[in-house]
Amino acid sequence: MILSEKTKLTFTIGNLITLVTTVFFIAGVWYHLDAQIEEAKTLPKQKNDEIVREAVLKMNADMQYIKDEITEIKSRMEKMEERLYELK
Repeated sequence: MILSEKTKLTFTIGNLITLVTTVFFIAGVWYHLDAQIEEAKTLPKQKNDEIVREAVLKMNADMQYIKDEITEIKSRMEKMEERLYELK
């Protein structure tokens, strides 16, 4: 396709409506994202610290549970070994 002075571009009303709608949509998304970014800048940073702190506390509780379970499994295995040696 070669463009020259004689090339005709035709726009239908449907094309024009689609173009205008797309431009308004993109502008709306832009301003909405800009507003969210500005709002995020004003939020206190303590929320992130609280989230991290809660995650660490939960992880510590989970680790303690796992340690307790391992201890219980070890004691059961020791009892099983004792019974096994008694049977021999």
